[in-house]
Amino acid sequence: MASLIRSAVAGLWLIATGVIGYVAYAAIRTEHTPQAIWAWFILCAFAFISATWLAYNVLFAHNNPDQ
Repeated sequence: MASLIRSAVAGLWLIATGVIGYVAYAAIRTEHTPQAIWAWFILCAFAFISATWLAYNVLFAHNNPDQ
């Protein structure tokens, strides 16, 4: 069961990474002001870091020595 959950989280992380990458690409193609492009990049970076941190916690929680 744990491997199924880990696989699902890894798949969702890959999908989220693709969506975040697409949003960054769309921002480059549609925005005209550098400030707006940087704002989208920062938003994408925060979303990617958050998704990666959550996936890391789920995927590697079994390595915690405190448990």
